[in-house]
Amino acid sequence: MAKTDVNLIKKPYKMQNWDEHQIAELVKCMDPETGPMHFMSNYFFIQHPTRGKTQYQPYDYQLRLLHTYHNYRFSIALLPRQTGKSTTAAGYLLWYAMFVPDSTILIAAHKYLGAQEIMQRIRYAYESTPDFIRAGVVNYNKGSIEFENGSRIVAQTTTETTGRGMSITCLSTKNTIVTVRDKITGEISQKTISELIQQR
Repeated sequence: MAKTDVNLIKKPYKMQNWDEHQIAELVKCMDPETGPMHFMSNYFFIQHPTRGKTQYQPYDYQLRLLHTYHNYRFSIALLPRQTGKSTTAAGYLLWYAMFVPDSTILIAAHKYLGAQEIMQRIRYAYESTPDFIRAGVVNYNKGSIEFENGSRIVAQTTTETTGRGMSITCLSTKNTIVTVRDKITGEISQKTISELIQQR
């Protein structure tokens, strides 16, 4: 059997030729207003539990969720389990990292497995995206992905030191309550995401 050349990731700074169709599609994905929806409608693949690899086909509420992520700085979504919210977040975060240069995206969850679940969806989607769309990768592991455009996605558990030293551009958390430490008093307390937003 002949050996097949399968590249799970795109090498950084790779020289590449595009045809006119590929250039047009890349430009659509790069659009700062409509890019996320075009990318997710055409190049975002998910791992369905029974059908395997399948293209993302959002429900109306997922489209509204995507619109909210993209157009509002602070978003709190109270949704039930098994509604595809993590999948929608994964697609948007992947788009953001590939098409918004020099961004630091932090995925934080109460348990490391929760953060890794979203990272796994991001990695699967990235590996399924054609080379002419996806950004090259400088560093690719279970806890983080660094792209050639200077953006990175990092997954961590939520503690009082989560994200310390990072200039975070985009934060995605599955928690409703986080533990924080006051920089001045040293007091440690638990707060909801909405309380933290109100304090800003």
